[in-house]
Amino acid sequence: MRHDCWAIWPDRGFLINPDPLISTKQALDGLIAPDALEHIESIATDLPALLLSGRARPLFEKLPRYDFSPLTPELNKVDFRAVERLMQIYSYFASAFVYGVAEKPEKRIPEGVAAPLVQLAAMVERPPILSYSNYVLANWRRPVPSAPILVDDLRLIQNFLGSRGESWFILIHVDIEARAVEVLKNLHTAVQSVEQDDPAKLEKALSGIGESISQMVATFRRMAEACDSKVYYFKVRPYIFGFDDVIYEGVHAYAGKPQTFSGQTDAQSSIVPALMAALGLAHEQNSLTHSLEMTKAYMPRPHREFVHEMSLTGIRENVRWHADRAPLVEAYNECLLRVVEFRSLHYFFASEHDFTKAENPPGASETGFMDWQKLLRDEAEQQLIQPVPHMAHYSMR
Repeated sequence: MRHDCWAIWPDRGFLINPDPLISTKQALDGLIAPDALEHIESIATDLPALLLSGRARPLFEKLPRYDFSPLTPELNKVDFRAVERLMQIYSYFASAFVYGVAEKPEKRIPEGVAAPLVQLAAMVERPPILSYSNYVLANWRRPVPSAPILVDDLRLIQNFLGSRGESWFILIHVDIEARAVEVLKNLHTAVQSVEQDDPAKLEKALSGIGESISQMVATFRRMAEACDSKVYYFKVRPYIFGFDDVIYEGVHAYAGKPQTFSGQTDAQSSIVPALMAALGLAHEQNSLTHSLEMTKAYMPRPHREFVHEMSLTGIRENVRWHADRAPLVEAYNECLLRVVEFRSLHYFFASEHDFTKAENPPGASETGFMDWQKLLRDEAEQQLIQPVPHMAHYSMR
């Protein structure tokens, strides 16, 4: 069924399931002409060479406008991973065209790329631009199918320039997503414990969440092993910027009007938003938190629905009700601190690596991004729960 591949799976969390498709021909047999699929998949394979040689833009200018509308009535029958693979390919094409190597960014996307991209975006129910879903969640393969989903055992499916730093940056995030499975399992138990009003069970689940986040942090700390900050900033990051007033040529729904969409960011991952929602973290309403809310539109539909469900758990209220149980409060606060650590680590990478070491960093929007990271970190620290002495708490009831 449609979107089933994006269900939250007990063995891989938010990662696509089964493993991502590389070729779509078998899955779309009888629906899309094989020669059309072979053509675009061959371009996707050659994308690094095309970009580095300056041939990408001329090729995309001449790319035929392939029609994927035959997929629309079949979305509940076809392997949806094939649709996601096409979305991945065309979103890479669009970003490659707009941000060509050592070229001035374009303010338009040619019809042969733009029209199919918008068609596919409607099918996957996300904006027509490269998002975390296709950049990370569906962008990995296992040379050994039985191998664990760990960074050292994975390879990338799609890239821009093909550098080791680019692959490592993405696959570190895949590893983090796989490790988040334990967070989700304990989160499920925590929700059950609130429904049962079982503070001991809740304490154990919260402790498990904190430990699992620590493992994710340990994986994130491996980023510097193979992703040099300057290489990342100047060779990788430019291709995942958003589109600001870009015209999607040949798309009647846009009537020639420029469109603006956010670029790929790990803020589009559902892990931290789900945790923050489940733990009941409140945010001051401003432009930065509005941006956070808008990132949900870039998540697969089942993921954004899950984040909403987590906002209804009542975990924070239950901990406050049992605030006389110091170990429970400590476990809850430890979860918040682990989220802060994870956020702070990303903030450190963004500020120290990308903006201090890189000279003349492009993209004014990055300043707002850093402010946003710091704001979320500070707000989490301010919302730690204070334990209440047993007798004082008893008198409050």
